[in-house]
Amino acid sequence: MFSIRRFLMTALVSVILGGGVLLGWGTYHTLYHELDEQYDAELVQSTRLLASFWDNDAPDPRVARLEPAEVRYQRYFVYQLWRDGELVLASDGAPKEPLLPLTDPSSGGRYHEVGGWHAYALPLCGQRWVVVAESDRARRSLVANTAATVLAPYLLSVPVILLLVWLAVRWGLQPLIRLARSVAARDANNLTPLRHRPVRELAPLTEAINTLLARLVGTLEREKRFTADAAHELRTLLMALRLHADNAAQLDDPREVAASLTQLSRAVDRASRTVEQLMQLSRLDPQRASAGDRCDAVAVARDCITLISPLAEQRGQTLTLDGPPHLWVAMPAEVADMLIRNLLDNACRYSPEGTAVGVRISETQGQVRVEVNDGGPGLTADQQRRFTGRFSRGRQDVPGAGLGLSIVDRILSIYGGALRFRLRDEQRPAAAVMTLPRG
Repeated sequence: MFSIRRFLMTALVSVILGGGVLLGWGTYHTLYHELDEQYDAELVQSTRLLASFWDNDAPDPRVARLEPAEVRYQRYFVYQLWRDGELVLASDGAPKEPLLPLTDPSSGGRYHEVGGWHAYALPLCGQRWVVVAESDRARRSLVANTAATVLAPYLLSVPVILLLVWLAVRWGLQPLIRLARSVAARDANNLTPLRHRPVRELAPLTEAINTLLARLVGTLEREKRFTADAAHELRTLLMALRLHADNAAQLDDPREVAASLTQLSRAVDRASRTVEQLMQLSRLDPQRASAGDRCDAVAVARDCITLISPLAEQRGQTLTLDGPPHLWVAMPAEVADMLIRNLLDNACRYSPEGTAVGVRISETQGQVRVEVNDGGPGLTADQQRRFTGRFSRGRQDVPGAGLGLSIVDRILSIYGGALRFRLRDEQRPAAAVMTLPRG
């Protein structure tokens, strides 16, 4: 499992140690380069200074001999004096052979790195040569000691730095740990928004969790409301079914039994319709509405008329459709079907027998207008507010569950539509008028 703490610690330790290695490498090579140039310059100056004190007579070897306490320096800095190819004088620890080829004195002073020595040879008159050299090991030892002195505080502070980094990572992750503990400590009934110390990096996560909690609260509220409504309505229906069944079982007159069974059949039909509308109502979810959904309202209305036509024929009503060949609305086809079918079903059920029921679809001001007219008197504004509530019905003698207008109102609130009712007058029939967003 991926661990943020482990990743941060690994990354920071790698950066610290890797930076220390690069710092040591850069310090060593920079010091070596600078000291090499410095000591090469001193090597040349020392050679010429030594040559200035050498006349034709050989120097006294006793003056050049090191004291016992100075023997440890004998391999750091050596010199040789040559005349006619013979070693005249050399420092303690100097090689017995020339450090550089002593030829071609006309070429002047020569500098070479050879055999672990930085050597400089200067020719003099009379076939004389002065050779001065420094040990490369001594230079590197000096550079290493200097670099160690420079890097020692850093190396000694690395454990402290790592401890501080660990504490900083642990302290920096505390808000995340507190957030996790706050979420883990909640029970299923606590869906209130999270509240804690504001942390910029955790703000998107906290906002996302609070948004999810708000959605869960809304979903649970809808589920509770739907469950309560369904339980109430189904309890009433089941009670009516039981009463009709008990009446039919207790009656002896065949005509009364037939009448009771007819009532029982109507109650079963009403129960089926109620269950169907409850299922439609449960599927309405604002989170599922998508801006890219669209359908042809004329085609949907045509299908609805085909579906409702048996009911209209049974009541002697005529169904008509007036509209352009195609007109698109911004909602899925099944949602538009629920809207038009519920209004059309209500129009057929509540209109007098033998009347005309029609659907007219048009476009106005960038919206789609769907008008379902019937032969009834229409609904006032007060009746519209009352009948759009759940299980509210205009007439008890008409089969239904009182959920049709509630479903329509819910859908229109999700997809940005509107519904109003027009009363019948001398020029126009009563109608339910919907305005839907243009697709």
